Formats: sequence, structure tokens, C-alpha cells
Amino acid sequence: MERNEVGKIWVNRLAAFFVERSPVGATPTILLTVGLVPYLLTAVFLGVVGLDVRRLFLVSQLLAATMGAIAPVLVWKYETVVFPTFVERAAEVTPYDDNRELLSIADRYRAFFSDVGVLSLLWTALVLLAVVANVGYFRTFGITSYLDPGFLVYVLFAIWSAAITAVGLRMVITTNLCIREIGELDFTIDPLHPDGLGGLSTIGYFAIRTTTMISIGALALPLAFDVARIGGGSGTVYFLVAVYIGLIIGSFAFPTVYINRRANEIKRDLLNSKRERIHELHADLLTNEDPDEMDTLQIKLEELRTEYDAYDRVNLYPMSLSIASRLVSSVLLPFAFVLFETYAA
Repeated sequence: MERNEVGKIWVNRLAAFFVERSPVGATPTILLTVGLVPYLLTAVFLGVVGLDVRRLFLVSQLLAATMGAIAPVLVWKYETVVFPTFVERAAEVTPYDDNRELLSIADRYRAFFSDVGVLSLLWTALVLLAVVANVGYFRTFGITSYLDPGFLVYVLFAIWSAAITAVGLRMVITTNLCIREIGELDFTIDPLHPDGLGGLSTIGYFAIRTTTMISIGALALPLAFDVARIGGGSGTVYFLVAVYIGLIIGSFAFPTVYINRRANEIKRDLLNSKRERIHELHADLLTNEDPDEMDTLQIKLEELRTEYDAYDRVNLYPMSLSIASRLVSSVLLPFAFVLFETYAA
């Protein structure tokens, strides 16, 4: 499968306009074009309300803007590298010679990811509701009404941030549904695979890369908690934060637990089949009186027992040390910013 094939997700279409005309790589180009939008909106907001703002707000706002700057790069990487790599490696554990069904699933979820979707629009609406409900927070900057230029500029910042993070939401859903559908195929378990996980590490890496990518949203948590503490409309903010943290945990837990259960079903069927064959060979060995045939049966029996033991020992939970370390860092990052907000307030 060819990589660097950009689909139709809006942020990548926008990024591709600049990348295709840039003399440098995709990452610096996106950072210096699409990635500058949240910083520019932040600068305009500070230009309207003045630079005499609380240090906590300034730091929190810059962190949130950094999240908005890095996110387009991650979306680009997901669509051009992470997703295609997963499909390529998943083909190694599916028994289809031409992998038509696997590629059909991949094409369907590539299109699914590119679609804006009702959930993305709902997420954006909730973020805007959180901003409007916490208008008291913006009064601390001298903003007096919803039509104040400063508030309108911040609404633009909120829309941009919400639209970008909604893509992250779409990313999690795409990863989960794609892994689940591929898991419904008959895939092979290789007890001798170098990953020590029967070849299932590709599932774990796809899930953890998605988790790691969306964990960048934690950079916006200090601002979210600051708004909730002062603005007076904390309910929507805390709901959004709870959904976000749930997404981080669920983006890895749901697909890997499902694949583990599915792989164990396949493993159990394989072991039952080999166990029955071992009993048959053992029975044939007891009733056979031909020395040559007995030697052949004995060799087959030992080989089958060795295969049985190899399959029985293989760990089918797609979790390696490197995957575990990424998971821990992804989960800890949001809580680190919660502590930052608590002690910096």
C-alpha cells in the first residue's frame, strides 16, 4: 500500500495545499502554516484585551495553542503513516492471499475517518457551549458582552480548537471500529513471531499510537480547569474533560481487550483441534504393531505436542514493554496537567 496518500479529512486537505508547494518536509510546513493559526488567534485576542493578564492564563493559553499547533501534524501522520502501516502489517496475520477483504475494510474506514460526522459537529457545539456558559471568565479581561471583539476572537479560537480535537475524536472511533472489524476476520496466530505476541503487536501499536496522539489534548486541560474555576459554567467543561480522559483510556483498552478475547477464541479452537489430533495419534500408536509406522507416529506425536505447547504458551494480549511505557505516559500526561493547574492557581 502506498503511503503519504492524503484522504479528504478537512485539516489534511488544508495542510496538503501547503505541503505540495513547500520545499521542506510535511512536518515543518504544517507547523509553519496550519499550526500557526491558534497562535495568531491568541495574539489577536491578547492584542484586543491587552497584555495585562494573569500569568496562569497566559501559560495555559499558550499550552492550548500549542496543542492546536501540533494536532494537524498528528492528523497528517495518522492518515499518511500510522493507518497505512497498520493495514500493511495486519495483512501479515490474515490468511487471505490477496487480502481483498482486509483492503476493503481499510478503504471503508479511511473514508469513514475523512467524514466530518455528527459526533464531530456535536463535540464542536459542546466546546462552544462551554465558552458561552463561562462568559464570566472573559469578564476578567474586560469583555462586557457576547459581541465584544475580544470574545468573538476567542470564539474563533474555540471553533478552531474544537474542530481540530473533533478530528482526534474521529481518530479514536476509526481505530476502534477498524480493529474490531478486522478482528472478526479469521487471522492467524504465529507462536514463533518475533514480537512474542503471536503477531498481534501490530494491533497494540496501532492502538497505542492513536492513544499517544490524542494525549496531546492534555495541553488544553490547564486552560479548561482555569475557565471552569472562574467562569461559573463548570458543568460543560468538566463533562468535556471527562469524555477526553475516557477517550484516552478507551482508545487503547477497548480494541486490545477485544482482540485479546478474539485471539483467545482462535487459540482455543486451535488447541482443541491439536488436542484431538494428539489423542488420535496416541490411540493409533497404542494399537499399531508395525515398528516403522510406530516410529513415524511417535515423531508426528512429538511434533504435534511441541506445536501444542508453543501455541499454549504464546501471550495474546498485544502489550509489549514499549507499548506499556507509551500507555503509561499517555495516561499520566493529563493528570500531570491537572496537578499543574492545582498548584499553579
